[in-house]
Amino acid sequence: MPKLSQVEQIVQDLLPYGPERVILFGSTARGDTDDYSDIDVIVIKGTDKSFVQRLVEAGSYISLPVRVDIFVYTPEEFEAMIEEENPFIQSALKDGRVIYEKAL
Repeated sequence: MPKLSQVEQIVQDLLPYGPERVILFGSTARGDTDDYSDIDVIVIKGTDKSFVQRLVEAGSYISLPVRVDIFVYTPEEFEAMIEEENPFIQSALKDGRVIYEKAL
């Protein structure tokens, strides 16, 4: 069962990756986790790398022994998905919460 300390560790692990924003979503954000729950996060980061390269790179920063599902989108991709009412993003944002935002 993911704990708050694990969510905080994910943020600390991802800081060297340089995210602009990290959004926690899914069962951990809703508070209805069980022993088999993973931790789901969306990372917003400006990058020219492919989607798969981003996932591999971001995942390499995670040090937790629990499963963490990371989705990395550029700011432009993320905004476009919001505007297009992408069902995945809508669902993630419904219960999600920002757990890190880079200071301007």
